[in-house]
Amino acid sequence: MGLFDLVSNIGGGQALQDAASQAGVSPDVAQSILGEVMQHAADGGGAEGMVEAVAGKAGVDPSVVQQFLPMVMPLLQGHADANPDAAGGLGGILGSLGGLFGGQ
Repeated sequence: MGLFDLVSNIGGGQALQDAASQAGVSPDVAQSILGEVMQHAADGGGAEGMVEAVAGKAGVDPSVVQQFLPMVMPLLQGHADANPDAAGGLGGILGSLGGLFGGQ
């Protein structure tokens, strides 16, 4: 499963819609943030500067990204746990972003 397939798969679920609602953004904005986070990590970007970079690309305030990320990380981990084929690449993404949340 490719990066964009993964974003689409997670983005189509109720869990992302719920996270979007909790963060006060539309599901489309949530999916955009998720996609930019994953693209940032896939491009080798780490936690430092990630919030600002994602916010700029997604067209939202960095505070929105910062609020949304803790809600979406469990979705990514759950997807990795449920889909062994995606777990390898996704594990790298989660690892590169884990520093934002104290290594969660």
